[in-house]
Amino acid sequence: MSLREPAEGAELEGPRGRYRLSRRLGAGGFGETWLAHREADGRPVAIKILSLARLTEWKALELFEREARVLAELDHPAIPAVHDYFSAGVGPAAGAGEGEGAGDEPPTWFLVQDYVEGRSLRQLIVDRGRLDAAGAERLLRDLLDVLAYLHSRHPPVIHRDIHPGNVIVGADGRASLVDFGAIQDRLRGDKGGSTTIGTFGFVPMEQLVGKARPASDLYALGMTMLVALSHREPEELPYDEGASKVRVDEAVPGLAPGIRRAISGMVEPLVGQRPQSAAEALALLDRPALPAPREAKTRVVAPAEAPPSAIWRTIGALAIGGGLLAAGAIYILFFDAFSETELVRISILWVAPVAFGFGVRWGERSPLATGFLWSGVAVFLLILFIYGIFPSL
Repeated sequence: MSLREPAEGAELEGPRGRYRLSRRLGAGGFGETWLAHREADGRPVAIKILSLARLTEWKALELFEREARVLAELDHPAIPAVHDYFSAGVGPAAGAGEGEGAGDEPPTWFLVQDYVEGRSLRQLIVDRGRLDAAGAERLLRDLLDVLAYLHSRHPPVIHRDIHPGNVIVGADGRASLVDFGAIQDRLRGDKGGSTTIGTFGFVPMEQLVGKARPASDLYALGMTMLVALSHREPEELPYDEGASKVRVDEAVPGLAPGIRRAISGMVEPLVGQRPQSAAEALALLDRPALPAPREAKTRVVAPAEAPPSAIWRTIGALAIGGGLLAAGAIYILFFDAFSETELVRISILWVAPVAFGFGVRWGERSPLATGFLWSGVAVFLLILFIYGIFPSL
């Protein structure tokens, strides 16, 4: 079969059926994707076409074959199923004579999958469509469910290229993940890989050095959600230079708490600080919101009312001042009227209040109790002085 350039109406024949091309859906550096119909029942399918004539490196063919092999083993309603995979030896190149094998073109490879109807998140952004809270949560849950399935495989299957163009939302609101051309079906060692794959702005740091992990897909999904919700590209999102992280609350104000928690965790720049699985991300989404802290009842102090500590300081100062005034009155006004013994004995009239005042001022927890304690100790010491020391003087 010859198919030098795919065209509308062209027919392809694979091991499992015949297909007629309808229209081109998209094109990349090495291949194209076409909408086609299976001739047996008219069912729409998507056919990825990779022409070896256009390859500049064999890595593209390796990825294409890996995509076909891994997708054939997957079974999930949000992942397009594979129906056929084959190559076609293309006939003589234009200008080559019949039988001139040297002029034969390289083969072309075909991957036939389910056609997922709907529009991509990228198209939603172009059309200025908006996701409401319920739609955003449903989208996030659908895609986390897909990742939970992929990452639970042994070894885990890592998509490595999640972005708005690879998420299709159907008429029923259900999301599907497409274009598995960058999948990784084994974990790399510490030396990483030799090829960096992904879309700028959606690739985390560890993937840039060839160390993609399941958490790498979570980062890409978190960024995809932010772009779809904010209609701003990754490089346009508000960025915290100190934390090297997107400011989620500023990028999409008013997010539901669960969605904000999940997305904020997923876009952590350091892989160790991210959820390590889709199940952990779902746990963040489902975690009950913490009850709002009760507002502390702030006591408003009227201008005429002083706080308790100030009151006790005032009482202490009055007691000290009153005691010292009493001492002055005793020793100035009545010095000649009393004997020395009597003057010493009536010292209790000023010693007790002065000691009480200092106790009140220094007793932070129990000013009154401390004041009485200091006053009692002072009086006891005065009694010892009067009856134990003073008579011998």
